[in-house]
Amino acid sequence: MGEISVLDSNIEHMVRMAILHIIQLGTKHGVFKVISRGATQREVLDSLDIPNKKLLLEFLNTLKAIGIVEERDGRLKLNGFSYRLDVPKNHYEALLPGWVAVLEEIYRMVDYAFITPTHPHVLMDFDKDADFWDIRMNTDFAALYREVIAKTGGIDQGSSVLDLGCGSVSPYEFGKRIGYDGLYVGVDYSPAILEIARARVEGESLPVELKELDLKLLRPVNEYQTTVMSFIFEYLKPEDYRRVLRRALGTLRPGGSLIILEPFRDNFRHIEALEFFERLNKDFKRFPAMSEVASLIADEGFDASIKRLGRSLLKVTLKP
Repeated sequence: MGEISVLDSNIEHMVRMAILHIIQLGTKHGVFKVISRGATQREVLDSLDIPNKKLLLEFLNTLKAIGIVEERDGRLKLNGFSYRLDVPKNHYEALLPGWVAVLEEIYRMVDYAFITPTHPHVLMDFDKDADFWDIRMNTDFAALYREVIAKTGGIDQGSSVLDLGCGSVSPYEFGKRIGYDGLYVGVDYSPAILEIARARVEGESLPVELKELDLKLLRPVNEYQTTVMSFIFEYLKPEDYRRVLRRALGTLRPGGSLIILEPFRDNFRHIEALEFFERLNKDFKRFPAMSEVASLIADEGFDASIKRLGRSLLKVTLKP
């Protein structure tokens, strides 16, 4: 399998594992038992001893979104949902273990989040829990998607790169890759994550510049060969997509490329299961649709080609 196919395969299995844990949660917390009596949504919320009703409501909406539960005549019904987990033979070698351990930690956090979203065992805040996010960005899966981004975007010795939502690891890894003749500018809105990134590049004299900035406030000043947006749109409101895309494209020099990496919701069935767990981060909104992002880019009128690579990658290249 090629690297993009491996990337897509691992995202697919993240979704599949999330579905199994959704079923486990519904059983463990008695949700299915109450629904089996033909309860209304309000009756489910009132009868279960789960203090965080907002999260419980999100859980019920997730059950409906992935087809485990449907609402008829104001009552919730279990619809006989069945799920088969198939792993094709050629996918076994492609499975990366790093993301499994991280997601298992997130699965465990839900029990505490059902008590209160601010429980100390819920470690999904970018600033308060920057160390957990740093672990997540250091997995073999993260290393793979950085490699895919680098190859797709032509990031190599002497490249100029703008990384929007850079995180704590990419500045060091991409900085090493472009060398002392290149330029890397990493932008993130989490000061704690940027502090970890600075500690990594400190003393290496790497061509790395880090900036704390909300992407909605981005103003194109310089032009870059490659601009990167990986796992960013899920933290933006859909109504902000157009503005951010316009400004990201405005940072490119002629012939430059914008690389967008996301678990696009129109390419991964039942992505709502994974979204439920990601929403333990208060800033998470939803995964975008590839068709939605591509359409917005086309509407902006840039003289550019849009290439869909696999199920999770878009490459937008300005004409020279």
